[in-house]
Amino acid sequence: MITQETKKELLSAYCEKKDVLIFAPHPDDETLGCAGVIMEAKRSGKKPGIVVCTNGDGFVTAASVFSGKEISALSPEDFLEVARARQKDMLNAMQILGLSQNDIVFLGYPDGGLARMFSTGTPYMHQFTQKNCTYGLIMPDYHSLMFDVPAPYLRSAIREDMIELLQKTSPREIYVTHFKDGHSDHRECFYLVGEAVAKTGFKGEIFAYLIHSADGNWPLPRGANPQIPFEAQMIDGIQCPAGVSWPPDERRPLRYDEAEAKLKAIHSYTLEMKLASCYIESFVKNEEVFWKINDIEILQKMRPSEM
Repeated sequence: MITQETKKELLSAYCEKKDVLIFAPHPDDETLGCAGVIMEAKRSGKKPGIVVCTNGDGFVTAASVFSGKEISALSPEDFLEVARARQKDMLNAMQILGLSQNDIVFLGYPDGGLARMFSTGTPYMHQFTQKNCTYGLIMPDYHSLMFDVPAPYLRSAIREDMIELLQKTSPREIYVTHFKDGHSDHRECFYLVGEAVAKTGFKGEIFAYLIHSADGNWPLPRGANPQIPFEAQMIDGIQCPAGVSWPPDERRPLRYDEAEAKLKAIHSYTLEMKLASCYIESFVKNEEVFWKINDIEILQKMRPSEM
């Protein structure tokens, strides 16, 4: 999969200090929510890093389109090919934003299974890949790279991986998906990062970004437009995005050229562009928005038992 020389480079890179650490549940979330953060960090001389919790291997529709098979005929290998494609697309997207593979950590846990690992005492078996431990394809998973063996699909394992990464990288800023996100993996990613933050005594700043609103209508307005901001709208008497405060705590401006670079990076995600181009392009505005997390330990205690 990788040469010994590349392995040495990755092992060294994963131990380097980072100014900014972005946690993404799936390949593409980091681009949709934080492309501007990455570009600003690079421009200002900061060191950004990305931690991707899963390989995106639970995308059923994508597996069907990619393989040309009916959903009922899909095999574990079809989902692994989706994972391979999504890793490759992410590496291409990050190159556009100024990062290399050394800046990206793939943890390799189950797409759609982060919350399911919460209540199991035995390794979770992913229904699509039939795997129960971490893995990599184009890029190795973190645990296998560090310890020469994969980690079991257990909540304790991913938590320990995150704790280790925080201890090694010592970031000053953390970005993670919002605890009110509409996707269970995104919510669970927030709570897992919260546990790691509490364990390591992290004293920096934490910002949450939103990918899926609970009502399913985010982002708004629809379509890529680098000249307008995001906005909340009332839909059927309910504020969208539902569940989060509006306006957000921070609205970070994107220059026109940065918004264009973000759009180009988004276009690297070939499967998502085939299936949801309008949705993912709608994250291109003249800003990115974030919610400041002031006391993650209080939120940690409020974690629902069922995600």
